[in-house]
Amino acid sequence: MSFSPVTHVIFDFDGLLVDTESAYTQANSELLKKYGKVFTMDLKRRQMGKRHDESIRWLINELNIGDLVTPEEYSLQYDAILIEMFKQSPAMPGAEKLVRHLIHHHIPIALCTGSCSRTFPTKLDNHRDWVDMIKLQVLSGDDPEVKHGKPHPDPFLVTMRRFPDVPDNAGKVLVFEDSYNGVLSALDAGMQCVMVPERSIYDPDQDPEFKKRVTLILDSLEHFKPEDFGLPAYD
Repeated sequence: MSFSPVTHVIFDFDGLLVDTESAYTQANSELLKKYGKVFTMDLKRRQMGKRHDESIRWLINELNIGDLVTPEEYSLQYDAILIEMFKQSPAMPGAEKLVRHLIHHHIPIALCTGSCSRTFPTKLDNHRDWVDMIKLQVLSGDDPEVKHGKPHPDPFLVTMRRFPDVPDNAGKVLVFEDSYNGVLSALDAGMQCVMVPERSIYDPDQDPEFKKRVTLILDSLEHFKPEDFGLPAYD
């Protein structure tokens, strides 16, 4: 199997490189119980990939609990829970190997996450030795140049423009994503996208029209073959 060759790679972070998604699920579940609500996987699917503050506003509006808690109050409680959980978040299978491989072969890579600058550093506590090798990191959660978060294309387009050697066109960029909103963001930016979904949250097989648009769907980064996209193969 082969696809159009790429020259640049952009990684999402949460649930793609590091398993932080379970922390988000637990934190939302704990908080929403206080307000008599249940955090469902449907809510999770629709929330994933959005900017941090945007996702909280969306959730409060979706559940009509704005009279019980403000986005600012929710965010303070939410972040406090997350910070402790993030310290235990493991790397996703194959993530570190792929990042190190691309860097070793001098492939321009970047990170584009919906995280914000106040919580993102905590997620790196156990992973700085390899995540910090990705020099271009766009935290679209509070990056002033990103006007609209995922599923809008803005986060990936901003990231592409910040590469020191800007790609010839968006089609030369390969994005790795785990979320529905993130994939839509990448595809609408004109980029190719490999999706590694958490199928308990979102199963592309149940959405044929969406599945047709995604460049490639894998069960794990361990199954990715760089040479399929014109990148150096693993040794």
